[in-house]
Amino acid sequence: MYDRDLPLLSLTFARQINARELLERMGVDQHTVAVRESDDFHSELGGLLYADGGYVVSAGHYGSWAWAWEHGSWKCVEDRGLVLRASIGTAALVLNANEKPGVVFRYAEDGRLITGINTITSLAPADRTGSDPHRFDTEMQALGARPEEDEYGPWGSLGMFYRLAENLGVGVPLDDLNERPVLSGRLLPPASR
Repeated sequence: MYDRDLPLLSLTFARQINARELLERMGVDQHTVAVRESDDFHSELGGLLYADGGYVVSAGHYGSWAWAWEHGSWKCVEDRGLVLRASIGTAALVLNANEKPGVVFRYAEDGRLITGINTITSLAPADRTGSDPHRFDTEMQALGARPEEDEYGPWGSLGMFYRLAENLGVGVPLDDLNERPVLSGRLLPPASR
């Protein structure tokens, strides 16, 4: 993920479950789920990709992790319980990045938030939550960051969090975004919306 031009993204990952199950845990509209070729994806869902309330999502696998990419929505951030549901019986990660640059990094295991780091809403220090909010500090330091000072090192904020996520084993195959048919559909909006 680090070497790609990914300035805006909303990704959810879950270990050792399949992509359809991840979408179900995220609250997908079952009537919209299908494996679509790129042309069909754009024909059927393209008008909703970046529309408010579109909640278009595509999903696949990378190693032992299922991934789901929200195209233009942020349900993974708006719905704080999403990462918890995705992690039941396993581990899950939400990675949301925007152009500010700001990042939301939420890691959960078996329905419990372990580490949440949000650099979007706070200037300094980063907002940290979870039962072990400093769990990844050692890994961040190994990447050249100084988390206690909100300094992200040579990778910058986005790059450091992409690298941290990649070190967990997550990713999105480039061919799944451009070449191969992928599972896709629409998420139901968060309950509070």
